[in-house]
Amino acid sequence: MNVKELAKEQESYVIQCRHYLHSHPELSTKEVNTTRFIKEELEKMGVEVQEFEGITGCVGTIKGDKPGKTVMLRADIDALPITENPGKSYCSLNPGVMHACGHDCHTSMLLGAAKILSAHRDEIHGTVKLIFQMAEEIGRKSEEYVKRGALEGVDAIFGMHIWSAVPAGKVNFESGERMACSDRFTIKIHGKSSHGSAPHEGKDAIIAGAAAIQALQTIPSRINNPFNALVVTVGIFNGGTKENIIADQAELTGTVRVFNREFRNSMPEVIKSVVEPVVKGYGCSAEVDYYFGPSPLINDHEDLVQIARGAASKEMGEDALIPLKKMTGAEDFSVYMETVPGVFGYLGCRNEEKGIIAAHHHPAFDVDEDVLYHGTGIYVQFALDYLNA
Repeated sequence: MNVKELAKEQESYVIQCRHYLHSHPELSTKEVNTTRFIKEELEKMGVEVQEFEGITGCVGTIKGDKPGKTVMLRADIDALPITENPGKSYCSLNPGVMHACGHDCHTSMLLGAAKILSAHRDEIHGTVKLIFQMAEEIGRKSEEYVKRGALEGVDAIFGMHIWSAVPAGKVNFESGERMACSDRFTIKIHGKSSHGSAPHEGKDAIIAGAAAIQALQTIPSRINNPFNALVVTVGIFNGGTKENIIADQAELTGTVRVFNREFRNSMPEVIKSVVEPVVKGYGCSAEVDYYFGPSPLINDHEDLVQIARGAASKEMGEDALIPLKKMTGAEDFSVYMETVPGVFGYLGCRNEEKGIIAAHHHPAFDVDEDVLYHGTGIYVQFALDYLNA
């Protein structure tokens, strides 16, 4: 099978799918019509489709004629609550909703891969599963598929993301830490109210909260090993009811971004140990609630990284592979990697000559569509190379 040629043959189909999906975006967990479109396309190819109760998205299964392992290829399908800049012929038709991250591209590239793989079952040693995942934009929703058994029997999983910071024609698959976790914490501070003219009669939750914010920054600067990248951010601080009343309640909400799995797991207790004594010094108490979001995405299966690099080289040439620094953004593909071995990478889509320079989640976001068939080819090549390894 000449995957490179077959992928090129699917270019118009992939772009056609992308235009339809881009103009009909749906928000996370509400991808009903998107799921219907994917299902209909897969069934046209003779691909078995599995849906799951209570969630959108689906899984397609392509069984090869020869026995072997099972590999899963992943695409995400949700859009964002963003109003798109006008101008494209395939602009969003849903006001206030836009594919501003490239998930329409991922879905279309994987549909192109499905066409190739389903037409060449006789050359497949094993089974290829295609997961079209809902709600990547809002956290750990990928675990809903894990809970429902979608990964049962899967030996490895592969994913990639269109990337606006990487030039079109370039691709990155690299070992080690790639993206951080995205955890959330809430700190409720309880004090005692009094009149602003008699502050000594109260316990000021706002003052205690301000001190807590300062204390939290000692976690990355003094508690954390400086060789371990860590960000602790408080983005919301609410407290008080009136300008002349000492607040008896305040609430801080923030995020933690870190790569080190062990240190990440210790963060709830670390935050408590820092915050509780500080607010106690102001006569207040604190409740800390910590939510573990998507875990760090770490390519720690070198064999899969090498298969991915090989697939990208076959499709785009060895000089297409470039290094890319790890990022403190998050990706819930990491949740799958907690269950089965996996690898994740980035397909460049930036083209300054064409004016395609907007970052992800920007109203002007777009991609150089000339790269999309390469994504299809990499999906197919990785599946074949893994199953034949």
